[in-house]
Amino acid sequence: MYRLGGSVGQGGRNAHDDVQLVQIHLNKNAHLVTEIGRVPEDGILDERTQRAILAFQRQIVRLSSPDGRVDPHGRTWRMLVGDQGHASTSAFVQLMAENSNFYLYEKIDRTWGTPATIDSIRNMAAALIPAGITVGVGDISFANGGRMPPHGSHRRGLDVDIRPQRKDGARSPVNIHDPNYSHERTKLVVETLQKDPNLHLILFNDQKIEGVRFYEGHHNHLHVRFKE
Repeated sequence: MYRLGGSVGQGGRNAHDDVQLVQIHLNKNAHLVTEIGRVPEDGILDERTQRAILAFQRQIVRLSSPDGRVDPHGRTWRMLVGDQGHASTSAFVQLMAENSNFYLYEKIDRTWGTPATIDSIRNMAAALIPAGITVGVGDISFANGGRMPPHGSHRRGLDVDIRPQRKDGARSPVNIHDPNYSHERTKLVVETLQKDPNLHLILFNDQKIEGVRFYEGHHNHLHVRFKE
């Protein structure tokens, strides 16, 4: 999925599949360089795609002299796919536990996300206040993105881990096989998330909740991905 066969851009080989792969990842990073917008994912190196490569190199890779080319294993490619954190410090904002309707259960250096993602979390937690539900928020991303062990994702500020709800309301871990797990309260969290137009998907293994996707290892947390 992340394998680039040859260079794309100015002076590159620009094979169809390679260009298309770069276009796909430029679009995945569009939230970092908003003025670019989305590029066509047609495998053709057009002027718009070339401008997007240059803009990404200037604003995110922070190259003083962008070459307009994405090389396999090069710095631009590593940042596009999220293997390496981006050089911008203004793209993400940090979620802080400033409200009583949610709490953080991981270190605060792991709770950075896109502005839209952070807004979605806050709005979801606020909407659950009348139900007496407090939301536990875990890993999102590092301040500059990049790999976040042990996850394969959480690189772009769009992925958020959320604890399932407990019957006793305690701020502690629980899984779907635990007698303290609350299906009904967790279902309400999911339904609230599903009302957000920014929601992309929810991975969670309680298959009695409509709209969640089963994914190995997701019996003790909801993996929520937002669009931007």
